[in-house]
Amino acid sequence: MIEIRDLKKSFDGFYALNGVNAKAEKGSVYGLVGPNGAGKTTLIKHLAGVFIQDSGSITVDGVQIFDNVEIKSRMFYIPDEVYFFPQASVMDMKKYYKSIYPNFDEVRFQKLQEVFPIDPKKRIKRFSRGMQKQAAFWLGISTRPDIMLLDEPVDGLDPVMRRKVWSVLLQDVAEREMAVFVSSHNLRELEDVCDHVGIMHEGKVVLERSLTEQIGRA
Repeated sequence: MIEIRDLKKSFDGFYALNGVNAKAEKGSVYGLVGPNGAGKTTLIKHLAGVFIQDSGSITVDGVQIFDNVEIKSRMFYIPDEVYFFPQASVMDMKKYYKSIYPNFDEVRFQKLQEVFPIDPKKRIKRFSRGMQKQAAFWLGISTRPDIMLLDEPVDGLDPVMRRKVWSVLLQDVAEREMAVFVSSHNLRELEDVCDHVGIMHEGKVVLERSLTEQIGRA
């Protein structure tokens, strides 16, 4: 379980996170929704261990995330703007990820080539933004993470590919109890896939309920 307690983070006196509380269970999809500037990306980067909080805590099964190599080896983060080594192909990145993710599944990688119709030997920087997102999902899912962190994950993907990506992710949620923590500015994009949703505003999760209950109140 991911648990966030009273998380605070300031930049030059401005609180990007101002007392965030949230929980995400194993085998579930938690959707974080809010306008640009609400703090969603900052929170996701804390979950990924990119930032360290000023105060509060983030734990996975009771263990702090920041600077924890073991937890990070079971976690995969796909940001809004994906990054790969400048000259790398998908095959080059696969080799790199296999060296740092102990659960990287070569068989799964080969099977997923049917889902992601991109050339694994071509330099990723030559791909469109949508194809780069596909490469990120292909590689990320192949690491067989226990936790998948996604920041505006389907931007740049066409509707057919969006459905394919979520189908594969939800299969892992159901079969391996993977936890997905996903942010978006659009609740409609998440309402078919999330178990719970947190509404974020001005650095706080101001509302957190099951998605069914939330929609019923809308």
